[in-house]
Amino acid sequence: MVEPTLMQLYRSHQGKVSDKWDIYLAEYDRLFTPFRNSPIRLLEIGIQNGGSLEIWASYFLAARSIIGCDINPECRHLVYADPRISVVVGDANTDAAHAAILSHGGDLDIVIDDGSHTSSDIVKSFVRYFAHLKPGGLFLAEDLHCSYWAGFEGGLFDPASSMAFFKRLADVINHEHWGVRAERADVLASFAREYDIGFDEEILAQVHSVEFINSLCVVRKADAPRNVLGVRHIVGGEALVVAELNTLTPYVPDESNNRWSQVVPLPEDELPRLRTELSHLQARHAELESALHAERQSLATERQSLESARARVGLLDAEVSRVTTLVRAMENTLSWRITQPLRSARGKMAWARRFGRVLATRLGSGDAVVATGKAVFSVARERGIEGVLEALARAGQQRAPGTSNGVPGDYARWMAAYDTIDDTMRQRLRSEISSMPTHPLISVVMPTYNARIDWLREAIESVRSQIYPHWELCIADDASSDVEVRRLLARYAKDDPRIKVEFRKENGHISAASNSAVDLVRGQWIALMDHDDLLPEHALFWMADAIHRFPDARLFYSDEDKIGASNQRCEPYFKPDWNLDLFYSQNFFCHLGVYDASLVRDVGGFRVGFEGAQDHDLVLRCIEKLEPSQIQHVPRILYHWRAHPQSTAQASEAKPYALEAGRRAISEHLARKGVEATVTADLSGYHVSYALPAARPLVSLVIPTRNAAGLVQQCIDSIVEKTLYREYEIILIDNGSDDPAAVDYFKSLDARPGIRVLRDDGEFNYSALNNRAVEEARGQLIGLINNDIEVIAPEWLGEMVGLALQPGVGAVGAKLLYPDGRLQHGGVVLGLGGVAGHAMKYFSRGHTGYFNRSNLIQSYSAVTAACLLVQKRHYQAVGGLNERDLKVAFNDVDFCLRLREVGLRNVWTPHALLYHHESATRGQDIAPEKQQRFASEVHYMHRRWAAELVRDPAYNPNLTLMAEDFSLAFPPRVESWNSPAQ
Repeated sequence: MVEPTLMQLYRSHQGKVSDKWDIYLAEYDRLFTPFRNSPIRLLEIGIQNGGSLEIWASYFLAARSIIGCDINPECRHLVYADPRISVVVGDANTDAAHAAILSHGGDLDIVIDDGSHTSSDIVKSFVRYFAHLKPGGLFLAEDLHCSYWAGFEGGLFDPASSMAFFKRLADVINHEHWGVRAERADVLASFAREYDIGFDEEILAQVHSVEFINSLCVVRKADAPRNVLGVRHIVGGEALVVAELNTLTPYVPDESNNRWSQVVPLPEDELPRLRTELSHLQARHAELESALHAERQSLATERQSLESARARVGLLDAEVSRVTTLVRAMENTLSWRITQPLRSARGKMAWARRFGRVLATRLGSGDAVVATGKAVFSVARERGIEGVLEALARAGQQRAPGTSNGVPGDYARWMAAYDTIDDTMRQRLRSEISSMPTHPLISVVMPTYNARIDWLREAIESVRSQIYPHWELCIADDASSDVEVRRLLARYAKDDPRIKVEFRKENGHISAASNSAVDLVRGQWIALMDHDDLLPEHALFWMADAIHRFPDARLFYSDEDKIGASNQRCEPYFKPDWNLDLFYSQNFFCHLGVYDASLVRDVGGFRVGFEGAQDHDLVLRCIEKLEPSQIQHVPRILYHWRAHPQSTAQASEAKPYALEAGRRAISEHLARKGVEATVTADLSGYHVSYALPAARPLVSLVIPTRNAAGLVQQCIDSIVEKTLYREYEIILIDNGSDDPAAVDYFKSLDARPGIRVLRDDGEFNYSALNNRAVEEARGQLIGLINNDIEVIAPEWLGEMVGLALQPGVGAVGAKLLYPDGRLQHGGVVLGLGGVAGHAMKYFSRGHTGYFNRSNLIQSYSAVTAACLLVQKRHYQAVGGLNERDLKVAFNDVDFCLRLREVGLRNVWTPHALLYHHESATRGQDIAPEKQQRFASEVHYMHRRWAAELVRDPAYNPNLTLMAEDFSLAFPPRVESWNSPAQ
């Protein structure tokens, strides 16, 4: 009968667990075949679950004893039917375990070391057990690849690693050829000192061979006389090439003066010196740890002060709420209602005058009338007449220069402090350029047509003034009828060889002209620039810096601002890092965009027919070939976009055809990706509405409460009466209600179809309550809903379901309003107030937010659990809400960050619109026990998510963490001018 191979035994093994590498099993068959039918004794050090001992017993049928040794005390519970198998529990390198092993029959034939894999353990095991091998026996050290790792006391060039030790045994084998008077143990002296062990010269003389098979080392033992070279055997009678071959014994020259034959491979004083240095470093480390501890204590004190301040703010919130209540009471009086028509008429007259001025400015053509009318109707349906009037007024007004978020002078002050460079800084940047490993050529592509001469000249000069000198300017003139434009371009092309101009024969519009400019490009990178805009002098430097910092990236974009009518900078747009959902809503990539030139060519350049949104369409086609990590954001103002009545920098309705082109570009992109969706446009941007599947999934809406029957009834009635998406169930979690009216109402709910009530009388733990309900939920999707939510938009749930079902989407959040119409939740920004806060909080209902972001679908790092939708499988995959560390606060933020950690993105939509009733007047937790709980939750968030709280990719380090209004940060949290990335 053919005996099974070791690989076959492993594959058919049904007993205790074991694991071995492929190459080990194959080599073991070769090495162990001579032992297979002999009465051997085998020792394996490190047996884990003990399955290998069963396999050895099946392989070596004639073996006398199979001994396993493991340091894990649980191994004492291993039981075997085969009496030849025994287990010793303990460290094989201790005398006690050593004696126990040898008590099972004495000397060994095979020793397999599959133990801890640390260098010290392996070397010590060899010294201890090689001595007990019979002649012809094998010592096998597995997994020596661990010796390359610091965690296992090694490294590639570590002279004391286990791999280095077995390599040195090759010198031991060749002792007779050294040519110096030394013992075998002398070449192992550094290991003896390092591991405090001794080497027996007679035992070392019995090392017969050392064989490496990948990370397996096999050392064979033989009697010392078998390990010398012996006598040379000379046979044959013809010696035509070499005259004499009469030396019968090995010749060894005297190498005592050879400096490379010194017997100590590492100077004896080296290890003590290194140990002394290590001791000093450890002492320094202890000092730094002590200083860090002191700083942390100081920080804790500051945090306590902050919490006290928050408590005081809570009291002020309560006072504001009281005053608000008084105002509302006054508004409900008879006298206030009687005078309402007078106030309303005066307000409407003012709006009418502004409305007329805006329309007169905006509607210059029939196409504009149609496009603006459609947009106005869309906004009116979404946000009412107040939203229409605010959007039109905002479109028609020109902000005062230096205005940021409506605060005049903020941006001017910010620029003076953080966005102004001097000669010293210019010299620093030039020094950084000289030390760059490469100097990528950046080709600035500029299409032009009948540009204003002064603006065109300023645009070109802004490129020529770049601190980074490795650029070219590729201009395509689209058959301008203005002869002065052509003369200016020709003069620049003649005077500066870096400027290349293509004069097109006929006008083809911006896409065709841009492609003509791209045809001139020689650089590896393309930067797009309009003919009337400006680049700051450091723009291309920071792009080159980013190209070096992110070598795998293929698209880069920066922040931008505008040049107002008086030639002053205004309206900075500090953008988020790459945000796919926001990009579907608006082309925030825009300026300054830098593209891998080969990628632009690969996707076919600019498409004719998408004029006005040609760059939006280009980026959409580019990202289809990229991973998100290949799109990088440079958080600096590197582009100045000139705002004038014919520019989309002024307002999107200046070019109504651009909105339609962008809508088509997004629609076609989604179709290419196989995503079924409808794309619409309004004055704020684009709305991607994802199609729902034919078999609509069930949504489990989870609502925790304690008492509050009125709120719960308002919440559930609004869901039942207004929600268009009907495939849902409601799970109400009653957390110990004791109000008789509430208890009776909840009983009545439990009797209604599609509603279940779960009772939980434990302490209030928001996370635990929701987790329990999710376990009971039947739906494919989970909706976490506060009891004080009231539906406004009937399509809210369908909108959220469509988003939640998209690949790569984790949680979906809704737009929540206070009862007075102000924004309560527009997404969650990390770092606000120390941990997290709500974006654009308190903005009016008609306010479009920071660059329209309160009206656009976008990704955020987190969304509030007051109204959150997520697939149940995602909820469970990350462990649900953290009911141990975050019982009340920040559990939704932590949950969303864990979703993001596993590769999902969290999305917020303004088209799921609901009221959030109680939060506006809730105040802060100021009771001592609640403050303590809140402080521990803050501490947990800082410990678990420290890096994320400092740099939220959905926000911008140039925006403040002190308020929710996207105002400027003083100072910004970007690397200083003095430290560009290397």
